[in-house]
Amino acid sequence: MKSDYHSPVEVDNNPPLSSCAHHQSHEHAKIHPTPVSWLARISVLLLFVASGYMLWQQWPALLMESIKWQRDINGQLSDLLYDAQQNITAAYSLAGLSFLYGIFHSLGPGHGKMIVTTYLATNPAKIKASLVMTVVSAFVQALVAITLVSILLIFFKSSMRQVNDAADQFISYSFMAMLLLGAIVIYRSLKQAWQLRMQQQHHNHNHNHNHGSECGCGHKHFASADEINNATSLREYIVIIFSIGIRPCTGAILVLLFANMVGLYWLGVISAILMAVGTALTTSAIALLTLSGKKIVSRYLATNERQRTMTGIILKLFGGILLVLLAIILLNGHSYGMSPVL
Repeated sequence: MKSDYHSPVEVDNNPPLSSCAHHQSHEHAKIHPTPVSWLARISVLLLFVASGYMLWQQWPALLMESIKWQRDINGQLSDLLYDAQQNITAAYSLAGLSFLYGIFHSLGPGHGKMIVTTYLATNPAKIKASLVMTVVSAFVQALVAITLVSILLIFFKSSMRQVNDAADQFISYSFMAMLLLGAIVIYRSLKQAWQLRMQQQHHNHNHNHNHGSECGCGHKHFASADEINNATSLREYIVIIFSIGIRPCTGAILVLLFANMVGLYWLGVISAILMAVGTALTTSAIALLTLSGKKIVSRYLATNERQRTMTGIILKLFGGILLVLLAIILLNGHSYGMSPVL
């Protein structure tokens, strides 16, 4: 007698609809941007071009105004140091002015801000790492100035002119480091573009359909934007800190020289450190604004994972090229008017 009992659990031998196919249709739906998204992209691009053109037009005026302001504030710093020789309470005014000097001086034109804004705007960077980078760079600048002046004055009894010549040499080193940073960024972006191309070719060879980096079918088809962007190494941050910090702060050098003349060198060291604090505050704010602006703009540059990955690589390549061009211009012109304090 044949049993009519059937197992309550029956195995369905027909596989369900592949998640890859579902993800494929979803990706295709996102590949084609709407006219509104194209209009947003064009608007963002025009905004950047217009901003760059206005900055280019106003750059000479900003540069001259920055030079004039630096001369005025340096005169006030030297006067306060002479006053502190007779009345030590003037040191409090010197401390406050040194802090404000760091804040407002770092708002002026400078190669450090070029490096920070260019790199952060075109390369993947986290907020915490960016803030650490700007703060460390500011204090490295002050440390270089203090070390340079201390060694030349104490051990070599150098003149003010010799100190300035040595600082000028360090400025050239900073531009060379900026050039090296741009070359590293270009190399890494080209390498990532090549790796992405190889991954896509490998995927197209093995599959006849399109889907995202993780579609649920058990393997990855190409590196995601985050994975490629995370290739940014500690080496690049070290080069950034070196390229900014190796250029000693002009204000710190001057206040140290003046302080040495009046016999209050320790007060000059404190002033240089307070300048670094003000500089770190301003450049950190600039870094946050740059990252926030990049986050807003990135929403309009890509509509799917592949476009987002390639857009990141293209921006990184553009940033590297821009850093190289700026470094070459600065090396050739050796523009003294540009603020050494970021």
